[in-house]
Amino acid sequence: MAIGTAGGGFNGNFSPIIYSKQAQIALRKAAVTNAITNNSYFGEIANQGDTVRIQKEPDVTVNALQRHTGITVEKLDDSDFSLTIDKANYFAFKMDDIEEQFSNVDFTSLAADRAAYKMADAMDADVLSYLSGHTCWCSHHCFIR
Repeated sequence: MAIGTAGGGFNGNFSPIIYSKQAQIALRKAAVTNAITNNSYFGEIANQGDTVRIQKEPDVTVNALQRHTGITVEKLDDSDFSLTIDKANYFAFKMDDIEEQFSNVDFTSLAADRAAYKMADAMDADVLSYLSGHTCWCSHHCFIR
């Protein structure tokens, strides 16, 4: 006896396409510049071309203490240097309202995340290229922690 088909079906012609709620994220290398540079001044810098004057940490000499001898007092050096922001990057993108409404993934967040990664990657390339071809211009290693 032959097996019949159930009623109400699609006669075998329906092949649904399933859209994932997740996007494939490109492989990314780890950014290293933040780990080897001092970025403490980001909050004080607003625009390209700004200059920030930064006080250097004073160098203090540690001497061996010997009984019944005088203690030598040294003056602290209050030198500083200027950090001028001479490079800047940006990104900009637009998402149509209809695309955003009917998208199966959050493209705006994906694009912003990708842009942030690419900015960190560009910063790595610039800083590491500079450091590989130059010696630090500051005796206290301003760029390197």
